[in-house]
Formats: sequence, structure tokens, C-alpha cells
Amino acid sequence: MSIKITNLSFSYPSTNVRLFEDLSVQFTEGWTCVAGSNGSGKSTLLHLIAGMLIPDGGKISCGPGTTQGNVRACDNGGSGVTADAVYCSQECAGMPENLYAAFWSDDNEVRRFFSRLGVTEEMLGRYDSLSGGEKKRVQLACALAEKPAVLLLDEPTNHLDERTSSMIADALREFTGTGIMVSHDRAFADELCTRTVFLYDEASAFAGGQDRTVFDSYPCGLSKALELRRSAGEKSRGEWERLDAKASRERERGARLEAQNQKARARLSKKAVDPRDHDTQAKIDVARISGKDRTTGDAKARLSTQVSRTESERDSVRKALRRKEGFSLSGTDSARPVVIEEAELRAGSYRLKVPHVEIRRGSKLALTGGNGAGKTLFVRHVISLMEKAGRAGEVLYLPQEIPEDVREAVLSDFRALEEDGRGEVLSTLYRLGSEPGHLEGADGKLSPGELRKLMIALAVRRPLSLLVLDEPTNHMDITSVVALEDALSALDCAMIVVSHDKAFLRKLAGTGLVAVRSGDSGEIRLE
Repeated sequence: MSIKITNLSFSYPSTNVRLFEDLSVQFTEGWTCVAGSNGSGKSTLLHLIAGMLIPDGGKISCGPGTTQGNVRACDNGGSGVTADAVYCSQECAGMPENLYAAFWSDDNEVRRFFSRLGVTEEMLGRYDSLSGGEKKRVQLACALAEKPAVLLLDEPTNHLDERTSSMIADALREFTGTGIMVSHDRAFADELCTRTVFLYDEASAFAGGQDRTVFDSYPCGLSKALELRRSAGEKSRGEWERLDAKASRERERGARLEAQNQKARARLSKKAVDPRDHDTQAKIDVARISGKDRTTGDAKARLSTQVSRTESERDSVRKALRRKEGFSLSGTDSARPVVIEEAELRAGSYRLKVPHVEIRRGSKLALTGGNGAGKTLFVRHVISLMEKAGRAGEVLYLPQEIPEDVREAVLSDFRALEEDGRGEVLSTLYRLGSEPGHLEGADGKLSPGELRKLMIALAVRRPLSLLVLDEPTNHMDITSVVALEDALSALDCAMIVVSHDKAFLRKLAGTGLVAVRSGDSGEIRLE
């Protein structure tokens, strides 16, 4: 079933800004990734396709002879189901309504989805205590069990370890309908998607653009689409700058010719000639008649026409705006490495062996492993060692989930800054892919992704020896993820990064630590 969106317009009642205006795009069978910055309308687009939101104008057609009314979704703990489409939200706290009916279905093909995703009968009885990854597997199994024509996924891999992501990718690869996913996970999207639709605000992306969401479409996965997008942006800027420089050179030549033309006109003037100097006046008359001194004037006129043509050609090129990237730390303590001695850590009945590790300036360690293997336990041990050594002020720990009291403290720290300090932080936020004017939402609170970036922007204003990031790309849009990895890769302080984002780790980290668990025992291994 194809989905055709024609002249779509939509705005939220709480804002005067129209998010979509005359948007036309089509989705065909197979998987398409929808990417873009926060606020570009990715989730809104899925909600509109699912019928959870009603457009202000335009039409959404799904297959021959159908309209948006056939594609509706309701929020049943994170998944909405109708005969035609299923929508799976980021969250999956509530139990899907069709869980028991689908799991005990007489249709072997339906039950195969649960087997494929490792959903067992035992898990049904303890749904509330399942991990986030387990609930996501249940949510997707229930969605696939409906055999929908259209499957809509919003950030399906948030908080999932590599094993779970791989299991989900294998199951979704068998889906034969029209699949649309919003994702910042490049490795996951690349496995499934053969097309990428990138949403962006035209005014922020191009000089002279309108304040509206538009899109570019690429016949490839997310990683390649980002490469093509960056390359196209550099090409458009280069072409615009080339034509602008050409027009400047032509104007300068025109100015020189104009100066020569004025001299020529002065030579043809009789004002300074003695009325009795008949020979000179006669020569001037001959020059006027012959047009001998009109050469520079004609050249100037031709050049003016050429300048207009060059400027018109330049203005026809969409000039991609260049966004400043990166930041630097105020200073680092390069003489004192972070030393971790061999130890055995305990959390309840679980024991985790830790090897001897020295983390020196510039070291970037990737910490990977399955959920529950002890990654967070190890990170907390490292931070505890720093605190016991009196070096708590040299470390920044960015956890997966930020408590409300920490959120309020971060916002208070920002608001307490002097004007210069506030400007510095806003500049760093901009370089991390945020719009400073959108720092706070209508409710006065930051989104999780924006809060993480604000914490980093505040932290890099002081000397750091160690930066510990636990799943830093969760809740971030792909624009911010790319900006963050570029900025962090240039930092010279030591770093531990806990992440399941393989593309992010490939760009950022050099050395690997792996948390491995077997029953109640585990260890941190150096790769």
C-alpha cells in the first residue's frame, strides 16, 4: 500500500507557526527512514498518517481509492492498531490491547512473530516488570501480528542494546508492507531502509528560505543520505560563492570602465576649451561623430548586462547556510590520569570483575555490552574513585535518565549566568544543533535531548579531566547526534562513552571495554 500526501498543511493550535504548508510526499512499499532535527515534524508526520492528528488542509491517500480515514491509530500503551495501519510510539509502558489474543492465536504465522522476537509465555505474566527492551519486543510482535499494510515506528531502538536491536531488525526485515520509521540510529536504519526522507526548516537551512518544514528525499539509507546532504550543502555554498565572486569581479571591472568613460566624456567636453581654439573644437567634433571614444562606454554597458546575468544565476542557486561546529574545553589536567585498579564490584548477588585501566588525556573509551551486564555499575565505580581522590570537580557524568532535581539545578545554573556566560553557552548549543531561541518549550522545560546538550555546554566552560556519557544520543535528533560526535571527537580530555549507537562509537572512540555477563558473574574486558 502506498501513501500519498498531497498539499498537506498543519499547525498545532497552541502556536501560530504553520509546521507543514503544501507538503507533498509519497511513501511506497519497503522501509523509509524519516529523519531531521527536533521540531521538524517527524513524529507529527507519523501521527497525521496514522489519523491521530487531523490536517488543516490537503489529503493523505493510502492505496487506491482510500483516504486518511482508513489509516487511524489509537494509543494502546504505545501502539495503535487498525485493519490498515499500526503505529508504535517511542514509549511502550502500557500493555498492548491485542497481546493475549495475538500470542494465543491459532495462526502459526502470527505466533511466529512472538517466537522471532523472543517473547515467551512467562513474560506475559510479568509485563510491568519487563525491561524496556523486552517491552519493545512485545510491542513490535503485537504490531506485526496484526499484519498491517502500513507500519509506523517512532524511534524503535531507544535504550536497546545491540542484541535486541539486531533481533528487532531481523523481524522487521520480513515485513512486506509500507514501513516508515523515525530514527536517529544510523546502523539500524541502514539495515532496513532503502530510502530516507529528511525534514528540515527551510529558513534555517537556506539563505532566503521560508519558515516552514520541507524535505529532501534520498534513495538510500540514513548514513549515505547524511553524506549526500553534507556534500550537496558544500556544493551549493561553493557554487553560490563562486558566482558571487564572479559578479564582484565584474562590478569592479565595470567601475574601472566607468572611470575611463568619465575621462572620455571629459575629453569630449568643450567647456575647458578656448572658444577661439577652433582646431581643438574641430577635433572634438570629429571624435563625437566617429564615436571613437565611445568604446569604454559600450564595454561598460555590456558588462552591466553580464553582471545582471551572473547575479541572476547566483540567486537561482539555493545557498546552504553553514553552521559553526565544535567547541573546546577551558582546560584539562593532563598530568594526572584516571587510574582504575583491579576490583570486584557487587550489586546485590551480581559480581563484576574490573581490570586495571589507566585513562589518560585524550583517551576515548567505548563501553559496550548487553543490558544488565554492569556498564552503569562500572561507570559509578569510576566516578566514586574520582570523588575519593578529591577530583569530583574534574568529572562530568551524563546519565541515561536525568532526575527532576538535576534538571532544575541545570536550568538554574544557566539562568544564573551573566550575559557573556549565557551567550557562550547559547553559542555552544547552536554548534550542537540546537536553536537558542527554542531553549525552553512552552511549559518552561527542556526536552531530554536539549537538556543533555545544555549540561555539556555548561560543563565545557570549566576544566575537565574526564567526561562520562551514558547513552548520550538517546532522545537526540540525527542533526544533533552528528554535531555532538564531531565536537566530542575534537576534545582532548579523557572520555568514557556508554552507547549502543555503533556509528557514533566508530566516529568517537578508540579503545573498547566490553561488559560481559554470565548468570550472577560478569567482567569488564579490554578489547
